[in-house]
Amino acid sequence: MEIARQEYPEQVVSSFQDGAYTTVQTLESIVLYRLFGQYRSQELALGLRGARLGGSFASTEFAESIIDAKLRLALDPAWFNTKMYEAQLQIPSGTILSIGTVASVCLKTGTILPGGADQILLPRDWPESWIVGYRRVTSRQLLSPPYFTPQKPVEYDTKETLYRKICPACGCEQIRKLADAERFSITGQKGNQYVMQNVCPNPDCQYYW
Repeated sequence: MEIARQEYPEQVVSSFQDGAYTTVQTLESIVLYRLFGQYRSQELALGLRGARLGGSFASTEFAESIIDAKLRLALDPAWFNTKMYEAQLQIPSGTILSIGTVASVCLKTGTILPGGADQILLPRDWPESWIVGYRRVTSRQLLSPPYFTPQKPVEYDTKETLYRKICPACGCEQIRKLADAERFSITGQKGNQYVMQNVCPNPDCQYYW
């Protein structure tokens, strides 16, 4: 239900495409997704850099890959969001949100990140109880629905340990290494042979690689 438009600082307004957004009060529960990730910075004497879990923006879209998120959410690398984690939020009815479209961002190199995803401005200090699941975001494009777990990840890490092994299809971290007797080979489109060494236990995925 649309209500009187809330006013925000210019920095927030400009993050919406053409500065356009609408303020609404939800009439039913909705699902949103927030991308986040911090790491310890040697430059800041082990201070934190990046996007915290409880930040202001979310989207109706889940990230299909790290690159997809960077483009669709127009995430300037200068903001230091590692894009490693995504939280699934269940927003209760009666919540006031401001909604619009992510504006494009021009990087210092001249590259344009197009944006275009739905952008939702959450209430300030929204409760962590809204979160119903977490996942690692894949470096490859998703091949299966994303797998969320109730286990909260460590919100920050060192650069050296950010990129742990996960399922490249759905992002599940509970991967299983195949025993020697379970391994098998497949032939790629160019005739190369590949030995499958891992399997994803997510029942909606079960991807081998």
